[in-house]
Amino acid sequence: MAFRIDKAIVRGWIDNTTPGITRGGLEIMGMERPVKILLRGNCWRDLAGTRIEFKNPKPVLQKDVIEGLHTLQRGVVGDMTASKRIKAPFLTQEQIEELEMETKDIQFGWKNALSIEWYSLVNGRVMLETTQYEMSISTHQWELDEKGEQKQRADNNAAMEHFMELMLTASEAQSEVKEIEGEVDEFEWEKRLRVRDTLEEAAWFLGDGPPGEEEVVVEYEIEEVSIKGREPLVQHAILVQSTALDLLGDSMLDQGPRGDLALSVAYIYDNLDETWPVDEDDKVVLENGYILAVLKRTLEACNSAIAACNTLNMEDDRYEDLRIHIFHLRDLMIDKSHTLRD
Repeated sequence: MAFRIDKAIVRGWIDNTTPGITRGGLEIMGMERPVKILLRGNCWRDLAGTRIEFKNPKPVLQKDVIEGLHTLQRGVVGDMTASKRIKAPFLTQEQIEELEMETKDIQFGWKNALSIEWYSLVNGRVMLETTQYEMSISTHQWELDEKGEQKQRADNNAAMEHFMELMLTASEAQSEVKEIEGEVDEFEWEKRLRVRDTLEEAAWFLGDGPPGEEEVVVEYEIEEVSIKGREPLVQHAILVQSTALDLLGDSMLDQGPRGDLALSVAYIYDNLDETWPVDEDDKVVLENGYILAVLKRTLEACNSAIAACNTLNMEDDRYEDLRIHIFHLRDLMIDKSHTLRD
């Protein structure tokens, strides 16, 4: 079901002058703060490349909008156009009210409507559709042809479907989480981490940038990390990461086993470093259940790294020593898990 907000809007704007990104702002009757909109995708051809400003001549207080609409709307574009044909009365709102009081029939016909729809992280499907607003549309900063609009609609639909799948997964994961005070076990922490992962994936998807952008070359700066005084697990993770990066060099950015190895060892180090930080002042007493859940995930990354080493070892036997180090790190993690469970 859509969250319809057109009656409560006082004024607003939608800006699609940057290809692939649609921004906006809304003033809602009864809400102290304006609603900010940041979406992935483009409008239909009539609004693509433009900024549209609109005003509601007769806003109405909607309690459900005040109570439920989040002031930051991040998500994906649905259908956004000012030329959607809908059946609507030819009369003004005042004339409609007069005829209703006199119990007279109201004549309807086909009119162009402003239709703004998006899917957000917090509120799901949000939309406004009206023929009553006063509007002004800027000149096009860029334009879509008919073929481009068809592709854009297909891209919007694909993005919307993927986004809704992420939201459904997050909702299902959230439904499995129990409201428990105090410490919980590793299985409950696994459910909580699943919710976090899904929301992070959704945030990554929304921040991925517009499709079709030129690929940006990322430069990595390898930071020297001290192992002095660190938890043995972290010490060995540092050794594994350092060895892997020395072997990979610039090929860490490659697709395939080299890229998989780089991502896996980085994930291993980041998780262990966060669980056992370098600075005593930064240390927080973490629940055993949380640490066990993190170690389970990190063990999976170890298996991925070992699989990548098995492949790379067929062309370069230097990866055999790295594979042995990762096996040893995995054994240390299993031992730590047994200790924490005991």
